[in-house]
Amino acid sequence: MVEKNKILKINDLIFDNVLKNFNFEIDVSQNSINSIICFDNSASSLLKIVGNAEENFKGEVTLNENLRAIYIPKNPSSLPWLSVEENIKFILENSSYKEAVAQNQVQNLIDDVGLTGYEKHFPANNSLGFRFRISLAGTLALKSSLILVDNSLKQMDEETKFELYDLLKKISSKYNVSFLLASNDINEVIYLSENIYLMKAGNSKIIDKINLKEEWQKLNKEGRGNRQLQLKEKILHLFLQQDVNNIL
Repeated sequence: MVEKNKILKINDLIFDNVLKNFNFEIDVSQNSINSIICFDNSASSLLKIVGNAEENFKGEVTLNENLRAIYIPKNPSSLPWLSVEENIKFILENSSYKEAVAQNQVQNLIDDVGLTGYEKHFPANNSLGFRFRISLAGTLALKSSLILVDNSLKQMDEETKFELYDLLKKISSKYNVSFLLASNDINEVIYLSENIYLMKAGNSKIIDKINLKEEWQKLNKEGRGNRQLQLKEKILHLFLQQDVNNIL
């Protein structure tokens, strides 16, 4: 059983040569955006395990009661022979979480992820951002409480990224869901997150946690650009300090 104020708790997780006796928890309420910044595939492996996209592991992974975690992979997929609305219905019909969803609910999801007017379009030749929006609508259709985003925004252009950053914030608030992202982009996690977890590559542990609200308060006399730069430097310093401590 997970304490009421914790979304996720992981104990003694072992996976391949990536995670060794790994422990982790998110101790914030629902409706939050959290990121794990990591410069190898460790955080991606973690999200796959939490989202039931990987089964070959040992250890305990526990979500709070009645919460549901769903994983969006690095390359969000859609079926090119199905339209946008058909893709969303297909996700529902072929999921272990199968639930009846009315047509107007599907339309609401399409509207909320920014695909109004594209209901009958086929996603084969559209952008990664387009396919990501379909995947996001699918997670919402399945009543996800924790949406796991695995570096999905990495290959997108800057304009698309920022559109999706703002979309995730809107979705988190409207649907009362939390996001956990794996990312190797420091600027991305600073812009998007409420909490940033620093995960050392190959070290199987979280080396630090940064609460953005607290950090901005500490730096409130600085301009936005300076605050962003100082926080970025702090994150890099924490990673470098961990390297020094390991050598010593």
